[in-house]
Amino acid sequence: MSILDGVAADALADFGDDFGDGALTIPGGRVPDGQGGWKTTNAPTYPCKALLTDYSDYRRLTLGIPATDRLVLVLGASLPAGIIPAKGHKITVPDPAKGLAPATFEVIAKTGDPAAALYKLQAR
Repeated sequence: MSILDGVAADALADFGDDFGDGALTIPGGRVPDGQGGWKTTNAPTYPCKALLTDYSDYRRLTLGIPATDRLVLVLGASLPAGIIPAKGHKITVPDPAKGLAPATFEVIAKTGDPAAALYKLQAR
């Protein structure tokens, strides 16, 4: 048993109400179309708890993050088991700058903690 067991579930229980309803879309795969080409399969979408915010000016300057990129926080336990955000995925989250209307961003980079309780997504 590890000290990390249950941390993600505790984070969801403690902070789930503070995060909005989001959706993570994973790109569909490519399958042969039977005529020598390829077709894209449907992209699965998974509901999650997410929060959209901005990077601090200090972080932007230090890490070279473009001013157009946003920071999306996703509670790991709100995603189904085995689903982990990655570069190239799409995240839809309520945008405070647009009156909490849903906005969709492409995931550019992901960081997280060892317990997978919180994923930090650089989104564009």
